[in-house]
Amino acid sequence: MPKWDESCPQGLPQYFKELGYLFADCSITDNTQKKEHAAQYVSDDTAETWLGLPKFGDNVTISNNAPRPYMYQEWKVAVLRLYPGTDASACYNLGNLKQLVNQTFNS
Repeated sequence: MPKWDESCPQGLPQYFKELGYLFADCSITDNTQKKEHAAQYVSDDTAETWLGLPKFGDNVTISNNAPRPYMYQEWKVAVLRLYPGTDASACYNLGNLKQLVNQTFNS
């Protein structure tokens, strides 16, 4: 069962990664089912927030003006945007810190 410590937003991408493995193992491909399952393993308040996002619904229109459901990936991005610090591109490591110190020292 995937787990996410809600006090540590940086762990949310890993939570979604673990869910992805489970969806693949269980052959879950339906976008709505994925969204519902993702919200099952978090607190009730968090689930309410996630499922209340506009991208949980079916109100995207395509070229022929027919509504289509938002994709799971679109919804997941909206969820991740709720939590600062979950963007992997904003993560730094010790090497980045050393480089910054060297640049500052040599300036």
